[in-house]
Parts: sequence; C-alpha cells; structure tokens
Amino acid sequence: MVFLLTPWLTPWLTPWLAVGLLLGAGCHAARTIDPPPEPGQQQAAEPITAAPMDAAVETVMDAASESADAASAQDAAAVVDSAAPEDGEDAGITGPRDPVPSCDVQLEEALDGLPDDLICAGLYTDVWNKRIHPEARFYAPAYPLWSDGSGKLRWIRLPKGATIDASVQDAWVFPVGTQLWKEFRVNGRRVETRLLQKVREDRWERATYEWNRQETWAVRSFGRDVEDVILSGAVYHVPSGSECDQCHDGNKDRVLGFSAISLGLPGAEGLTLRALVDEGLLEPPPPRTELQIGDDGTGYGADALGWLHHNCGVSCHNDNQNAEAYSTDLFMKLHVNELDGRASNDFDALSNTVGVEMLSERWGEGRKRIVAGSPEDSVLYQLLTTRIGDDREQMPPIASQVVDPVYGKLIGDWIGAMPTSP
Repeated sequence: MVFLLTPWLTPWLTPWLAVGLLLGAGCHAARTIDPPPEPGQQQAAEPITAAPMDAAVETVMDAASESADAASAQDAAAVVDSAAPEDGEDAGITGPRDPVPSCDVQLEEALDGLPDDLICAGLYTDVWNKRIHPEARFYAPAYPLWSDGSGKLRWIRLPKGATIDASVQDAWVFPVGTQLWKEFRVNGRRVETRLLQKVREDRWERATYEWNRQETWAVRSFGRDVEDVILSGAVYHVPSGSECDQCHDGNKDRVLGFSAISLGLPGAEGLTLRALVDEGLLEPPPPRTELQIGDDGTGYGADALGWLHHNCGVSCHNDNQNAEAYSTDLFMKLHVNELDGRASNDFDALSNTVGVEMLSERWGEGRKRIVAGSPEDSVLYQLLTTRIGDDREQMPPIASQVVDPVYGKLIGDWIGAMPTSP
C-alpha cells in the first residue's frame, strides 16, 4: 500500500516511519518459534494441561484399529487434527512471519546434516496444513514407551529400494538414510517432533523440533522445560540430546521402538512385522510374522514381560555394553526366538530378578529385586512406582515424572500372583 504524504504531514510522520522501518527490520533479524516472542519467553497464556492419557491421540489409535486406511501416515495425522481442540486466537495464521533460509542452505550449513526447521526434515510436505510425506509410514509398537500420558504418533521413512537387514532377528540394521520420527502431543496440541536419522553406516544423528503454540511452525530445540504445557500435573520437558542418548545408546543400531518384537506382538499397528514382510522390506524375512509371549503361570506374565521389555529392556537393561544398566546384570530384554508361546518362566526378566538380591546395597542390605508374592518388598516394583525427582531413585531415572497407572498396577499384580517358596 502506498501513502501520499502532504507537505504539512511529512515533518510529523517521517520520524515515525523511520522508526517503523527499523523495528520491522528488527523483527525479521531474529527467528522465533512463536512469533513474536522467543521460545523461552512465550507470552502469558493459560497452560495446556492433559490427563494421564491424551484423549485426542487415543481417538487416533482407536480409529486406526478400526480402519486399514488409518494405518497410513496421512490418515493418522488427519484424524489427530480433527480430534484436537480448536483455538480461535490461532485462526488465520498460516505460516512463519519471518523469512527462513531455504532447506538446501540449512542442510548445507548444518554440521550434523539435520536442518533447523521441521519443514526441511522430510516428515511434512506442508507443515501449515499438516500434510505428511507419502513415503513416511505410520506405525505403533505393541507396548509403547510410557511418556507420562502424552499422546504419540510415529513414522518411518526408508530410502527408496532399500531393505532392513534382518539377519539378526533381535538386532535389525537399517540402511543409511533411514529416518524415524516420534511426535508428542498434549491435549491434542503438538509440542515436539523428534527425528532419528542414519547418516552413515556407523552413525545416527538426532534432533528435536519444538512447535509454536499455533502449531504453524517447529524449529530445532536443544532441550528445555515448556512452562505453558502441563502434562499429568508436571511441566513438560523437551529432552536434550544427551538425555536421548542415555536410552538410544543401549541399542546397537540406536532404534528402540521399531523391531521384530515391537511390531510382531498383538497390538502393533500400521507398518507391522507382517506388513514389512509382505512388502519385501526385511531381508531375510523372518520365519514367523506373529509373535506371542507365553505366560508364567500368573496370568499377568505376558503383559508384564512385554511392558518391561519395551520400557526397560531395549534401552538400558540388556547385554549391550553401552547400555546404561549393563553393569547391573539385570536384563529384561526379550528375544524373538523365545516368543512362540512357550512358558516364560525361564526368561531373563524372571531368572535374574525373582529371589535375586540387588548388587548394590543402596536400597538396603540383602533386599531382593523381586520378592514373589510381595510387591511392596520388591525393589523393582518400588522403583517403577516411585517418582521423587532429583534424587533419581526411580525407574526410569529420566524422562518420566509420573508413574504409569495401568502398568504400574499390573506389575504389582504380577508380582503378587507369583507363587511363594514353600
């Protein structure tokens, strides 16, 4: 728009126009997550809160189980958008206010090869309209990692024509160029999207992208507390890279939730073990595409062992020397060749826990990991159902401020149902 200044107005308006131009240039000089405030200085707003289970994403998963089409990445994202509450103040915002470097520039300048903006990371073809790349495949593991009740959606994108090396059933090796994303939501609002990308045969890189309040843009974050998002009564925390590594270092090829077990057990959705085999994405294909954890006589064993495997075993409590809990000799990772329905009484998670004393006297001399029939005397149950903050006397020691109410109770019932020694 052009304004014609009459001579008598010029002396009055020219200084203000100059100030306005300077301020306008300043607004574009620094990029923001939630324009105009910086990510750590968001304008005051009513905190977003969530119940122990995110209803919006629960709606997505229910819909996905009822419709084969919902297994696609695009459908999963669309269902979430329809379930999320509308926010009138966000209407009309379609993108970032500041110009951003092109994706080519971002990738060229990035030391780790990952861009600053989520739009350049390969998951979304259109961030503002939430369009997922057609090659990004939606999946959901049978036993999701407990994340304090946040809603999560996951995708994987394999390079065209590439396959996953499944020679070792318990340790898949992914082709260079593989990308995995996990997106976290609180009350239907996107908060962060994490990316894990294999950049060469022996190296993975990771990035976390934090969404602005309007969900119109997401830029790279290196970890912080998001004060205006409350998850199950606690301030939401975006993890740092070192926090992510504490878990991912425990698996040889760093991927934790996309495996034969997580996708082959009942409850897995989207790109399951069977789907991977049917599409020729595993080489060689496994002998079975449907796995089953046998019971241990308690009636709770299958679910208890499945939850412990996914929440404890794949990341820390396994025989990988890089795993955080390797030195404890407390292993809870399951093995594919065991999951044919056989009784689970001799599995590692039972043989090295029930009646076995803690290696450290930190929790009391002579205390046992699991005392059959007595969850209150079992250190494992105590740690799983305790959250005491900075003292870190809890399991997991990071990334959780709230006990899983469903599986916390199930683990207690499982231990309580174990037969006691005569």
